[in-house]
Amino acid sequence: MGRKRLKSSWHKPVSANIIALHHRILEAYYSPEFDEERSDHRSVSLARHGAYEVRLVELSRKMETGAEPLWLELFDHDHQRAIDSYGGRTLVDITAAAESLCAKAKSLSHTD
Repeated sequence: MGRKRLKSSWHKPVSANIIALHHRILEAYYSPEFDEERSDHRSVSLARHGAYEVRLVELSRKMETGAEPLWLELFDHDHQRAIDSYGGRTLVDITAAAESLCAKAKSLSHTD
C-alpha cells in the first residue's frame, strides 16, 4: 500500500511563532471579549511590546461597507493611535500580517 503525500501550501517551514499566533488569533476571535453584542468596534490584544500592541479588530456588521471583516492594528499607547493596520479575509493572511506587525512592535519598543 503506497502512501500519499499531502501537498503543503507553505513554501517555507512553519515557525513556532506562526503556529502560536494562529492559535492566539483563533482564541481571541472566539473569546467573550470579542463578543458581538458588547460593542460596535471589537478588539482583542494579540501581543504587546512596551507601548506597542497588536490587536485583532472586527468592525460591526452595521459599519462594514465592503471592508475586510478582520483587521489587525498596531497601536501606540504612548500616542493613543494606530500606527499601522492590515485587513484580510483568511486566517492565513491575518496570521502572516500578525507576525509582521508583532516584529514591528518589538523593533519599535527596542528603539524607544
